[in-house]
Amino acid sequence: MANTSGVPLAREEVSDDSYLPERIKKFKDRLASAVYRLDLERVRYYTQAYKLTENEPSYIRAAMGLEKTLTSMTIRIEDEELIVGSKSAVAWGDPIYIEASVNHPHIKLALDMYGSGKSVEEALEGMGGGGLGVENAAFLRELPNISEEEYSELAKEIIPYWKNKTVEARRIALWEKEGVITDRKAIASYGNPVGWIVTDHPPQGHLTVGIKKVLDMGFAGIALQAEQKLEGLKGQAESAKAAKDFWESVLVSAQAVCSFASRYAALAGEMAQKANGQRKNDLLEIKERCLRVPMEPPRNFMEALQSIWITQVVALISYGGSSIIAPGRLDQFLYPFYRKDLDTGRITREQALEALMEYYIKLATNIYFGPNNVTIGGIDRDGEDAVNDVSYLFLDVHLRLKGCMRNGLAVRISPKTPPDFLRRACYTYRYAGGVALYNDDVVIRDLLFDGYSLEDARNYSIVGCVEPTGTGNNNGYTATNGISLMALFEAALNEGGRYVSGWKPIGPATPPASSFETFHDVKEAFIKQLSSAVDECVRAADLKDRVIADYYPLPLLSSTIEGCVESGKDITGGGARYNHGCITNGSLATVANSMAAVRQVVFDQKLLSMEELVRRLRNNFQDAENLRRQMLVIPKYGNDDEYVDELAVWITSAYNQEVRKHKFWMGGVYRPCIISVATHIAWGASLGASPDGRVAGAPIANGISPANGDERNGLTALFASAAKVCSIPMSDGTALNVILNPLTVRTDEGLSKFVSLIETYFALGGRQVQFNPMSRETLLDAQKNPERYPDLNVKVSGFSFRFIDLTIKVQNDIIARTEFCVT
Repeated sequence: MANTSGVPLAREEVSDDSYLPERIKKFKDRLASAVYRLDLERVRYYTQAYKLTENEPSYIRAAMGLEKTLTSMTIRIEDEELIVGSKSAVAWGDPIYIEASVNHPHIKLALDMYGSGKSVEEALEGMGGGGLGVENAAFLRELPNISEEEYSELAKEIIPYWKNKTVEARRIALWEKEGVITDRKAIASYGNPVGWIVTDHPPQGHLTVGIKKVLDMGFAGIALQAEQKLEGLKGQAESAKAAKDFWESVLVSAQAVCSFASRYAALAGEMAQKANGQRKNDLLEIKERCLRVPMEPPRNFMEALQSIWITQVVALISYGGSSIIAPGRLDQFLYPFYRKDLDTGRITREQALEALMEYYIKLATNIYFGPNNVTIGGIDRDGEDAVNDVSYLFLDVHLRLKGCMRNGLAVRISPKTPPDFLRRACYTYRYAGGVALYNDDVVIRDLLFDGYSLEDARNYSIVGCVEPTGTGNNNGYTATNGISLMALFEAALNEGGRYVSGWKPIGPATPPASSFETFHDVKEAFIKQLSSAVDECVRAADLKDRVIADYYPLPLLSSTIEGCVESGKDITGGGARYNHGCITNGSLATVANSMAAVRQVVFDQKLLSMEELVRRLRNNFQDAENLRRQMLVIPKYGNDDEYVDELAVWITSAYNQEVRKHKFWMGGVYRPCIISVATHIAWGASLGASPDGRVAGAPIANGISPANGDERNGLTALFASAAKVCSIPMSDGTALNVILNPLTVRTDEGLSKFVSLIETYFALGGRQVQFNPMSRETLLDAQKNPERYPDLNVKVSGFSFRFIDLTIKVQNDIIARTEFCVT
């Protein structure tokens, strides 16, 4: 491995843009001031293709939709751009996956607003916070500004065609047929009736696109691979038709990508004829690169970076902008090209750094976090240290661009990681949010528990917010199915009833609170609710996934994933080397704290009966403020207090066991995950008062983080509590969020202490941690004066986002978190 000790740090002060190349500064400023717009091109061309292929197999229809879009959509090369390719026809927008639902929030807003007379603010407020908490953010204010022609196209052609054909429509019909959902009014009236969610944007989970395969063989090589498979089918029976359809769709998709790149080559050539000086040379080099990649394997660093970006672009167009398609271990993919070019004098470190900055700005055009989460560091497949010069370059890029509004770095740390690399990663927190740290020992242990080979477990990437998976060899599915643990605990105390249902039964019937003679009875009621919810969630998820496999496969993505072309199966049908489902949850701390409160107040101290406690909770502590204050000071998770921590571990273990009882229908397992994105705010709004002293409607805890404000014994105690929970193999990931005052790491001594804290946490068995390096005062000022903070990138739960673009509810939740100092 290369010696990285001589790689210079970024500038000590990053308070202005003078450290950025002028070209990069222009790109960054343009994105920072861009207004998000509705882009209908993918919707239009996929609709046209599907109308023309009504009698074709689903594989072919998906491939033809992609081909029609890639050959017809508007393309552009912006001023001074060196890496080309855009997922959208507008400057900042997303290709909409219309196959998922006609109720995509951006389309819905545009249609609802058109000619309504509503203000944009009224319409956005009516959309609610959504899963990310950004669906009604101010930067979406231009979405309703569609033309009469666009409104007519949506309302009269596109929506009517897809209305009964989407994943959402088909899965609801199938759920009703199979008895999964029998009362739509229940959903409309008080949310999900059994405490679980299955979303449609995107319709399945998250995955790492097979970039390494594209770099190794190019899409022309993938097309040849499909052709060879088709050649081998000649003379076979009709039983091979499904594989034949799949390979033909891979061939069409791969060739469409090659044509898409050729369009950019032609455009660059045309623009070069009108350009002069250096820009003419730049355009000719773009033309040469796009004639080569991603059709063929790249020969140098710039070709490799161009190939990676355009692969991500076509993957997003294929699956829609709301899909969570991570790029994986880019430092490992790019290092051989960088090292070769550096040794031959083809590139300098500063040139590579500038190219990566441009790439990083392009990643920030994604609202839905995932494509903009890069994995670096860790160990390689052989168990050796994998940190290299490009790993350091990405740290420098992230620092100089201050996270670039919406980007994240998943930094893997192992016992073999150079101390300097961990220190550099911690150094980024002086000036930038968006970095998350992962403990290789724990993550690899968990993936082995799922059936990954040791080599593939070592080669993991992070997808979505915090979810570890293999790299380019699995179906992803790390999110979109989930349960609210606190909703289940509420049901356990109320005979299956919920606050949102007016305490009418939703879950299975459990004994009345008055019959709970021991704390064990409380735990048994919770397990009954948990088991039922997981059972129902798995049943619903399996049916949803089968709808997608039957009607909306993904041949382009499948062509890059190890195992799919080889097996003749799409990733939606089990073609990947590794297949797994997931059940996510949030609110761990709120449930643990509530259980601790019940145990202490009712069973240990016998201050009141179980029946009386439940009555007080239903009344939202009305006329019982003294009781609520007592509840607030009972031991809370996050303080290294065994009284409550052992309950957090018990809850996590019970949840893990219930999830892992279920086998995934494609093979493999269902994997557990504890992360909330921003759903802890929406889930909290649907919950009554809880025994920990929380009032009705207030947010619940996020991920494995303590409930806001409960951490009373410092960062070391918080880490000790979290590490106990991480002893359970949550292989689909956990999110631990911490607010860190950056002033405490501005000195060398403070930075050294910070590094030692991370090392201690990982030695204890912590899985993951991420920090928001800003004070409460800074966040409050940013909320009041957003124009002063264009670069304030924060971790919401697992995902990164510009603070000023978040909704007020999400901002307030972040502000309410405990601020720590390194001492």
